[in-house]
Amino acid sequence: MDKQRYYVSVSANMVGAEPSLTDQLTVLATEDERNHLVGLLNKEQKNNDLTYLRAHIPYKSADHDRATKRFNDSMVEVYRYIYKIGTIETKRHIEYMDILQELRTPDYHHQGYGQR
Repeated sequence: MDKQRYYVSVSANMVGAEPSLTDQLTVLATEDERNHLVGLLNKEQKNNDLTYLRAHIPYKSADHDRATKRFNDSMVEVYRYIYKIGTIETKRHIEYMDILQELRTPDYHHQGYGQR
């Protein structure tokens, strides 16, 4: 399958064929890869909705909340996948964001280090 250029806005939860005015990252993806990314964004949105519901409970701390952990984990998963299929500019931007642990310590993938 041929790869197409798509524009991703994580904050707006959108993947489009045309650039928009929202913040966006560019990826080159097959239709299957695009569909997988859309699924990850949908999962992230559901987890975001759960953290929103928890935010209205004043006595429940976000740092010990499972919904917050799921949201954070799904957000990292989204950016990890965008990094995988992203353009060079997108990869540089994600590296600059410094949110993917494996990009901070790439030597851990070399032989001699334990599996994570």
